[in-house]
Amino acid sequence: MMNTTIRIGETEISRIGYGTLYLPVERGFGPARSNAVDLLKEARNLGIQFFDTADSYGNGSAEEAIREALHPYDNIVIASKGGFRHERLGSWVSDARPERLKSCLEGSLRRLGLESIDLYQLHCPDNRVPYADAVGALAEMQQEGKILHIGISNVNLEQIRIATREVDIVSIQNAYNILHQGHSDILEYCESKNIVFIPWMPLGDGSISWDRPMLKQIAQKHGSSPAQIALVALLHHSPAILPIPGTSSLDHLRENIKAGNINLDAEDLKSLWPV
Repeated sequence: MMNTTIRIGETEISRIGYGTLYLPVERGFGPARSNAVDLLKEARNLGIQFFDTADSYGNGSAEEAIREALHPYDNIVIASKGGFRHERLGSWVSDARPERLKSCLEGSLRRLGLESIDLYQLHCPDNRVPYADAVGALAEMQQEGKILHIGISNVNLEQIRIATREVDIVSIQNAYNILHQGHSDILEYCESKNIVFIPWMPLGDGSISWDRPMLKQIAQKHGSSPAQIALVALLHHSPAILPIPGTSSLDHLRENIKAGNINLDAEDLKSLWPV
C-alpha cells in the first residue's frame, strides 16, 4: 500500500498536488481562465493541500487567482517559484539575478496576500549567475522571515550539492513521468536525503500517448483511465514523489484525484517501471 501523505517541512499533506501552469488562458501565459477560481476551489474541496505556482505563470495571474480562490490558505501549502521570465508565449528565459529574485518574491507575496510563503523555489539555474549566489538570495530572504522553506527546480546533482551547502533544501522539482525518467538520479538523491521530489510534467504535457497498449491494458484491468494509471504509477514508484498534475478541466481534476484510490499490483509496477 502506498503512502497517501507526504511531509513538506513540518506539514503533512495529501500526496497529489495541483500545478497551476494551465490556469492562464495560454500555457503559462496571459490572464487567468474564466474558470480558474472554480478549479482552485474544487481542488481544495477534493482534498488537495499543495498548490504549486510561479510568478512567471501568466506573469502573476495564476497567483492572483490562488489568492481569490484560496486565501487565507487554511490547512494548505502554497509554493511559488522565481527565476524565469515569460514575456512572450512559449519564451522562457532564465533570470536568477539575486536582486531580481528578491523582487520576484516580493511580487509573489503581494499577489498571494502573504507575509511569508510556505515554500519558495528557485525556478531554474541561470548560467550568467553563480548558482550559489542565486540560492544565497533565497537564503537571505528566508532569514528575513519571508520564506519558510526553500526548494530548487530543473537542477542536476552538482547544482544540488551547491544549493545544500548554502541552505536546507526541502524539495526538488524536475521533469519526470513514466516515459521521461532521465532524472532518476535526482529522485534517488531525494529518497536518500528525505527531500520531496516534485515531478513536473507528471502526465507528460502531451508527450505520453494514452493509446499505449500497456497503459490501456492496466487501465482496463483497474476500471480507470490511462492517465490515472500514469499518475498513480508515480505514487507507487517512490514515497518521495509529490506529483502536481495541472489541468484547466474540472473533469480531469476530479479524475486525477480519484487516481489516488487505485492500488497497482507488482505485475503492474513491473510493466510500468521495467528494471
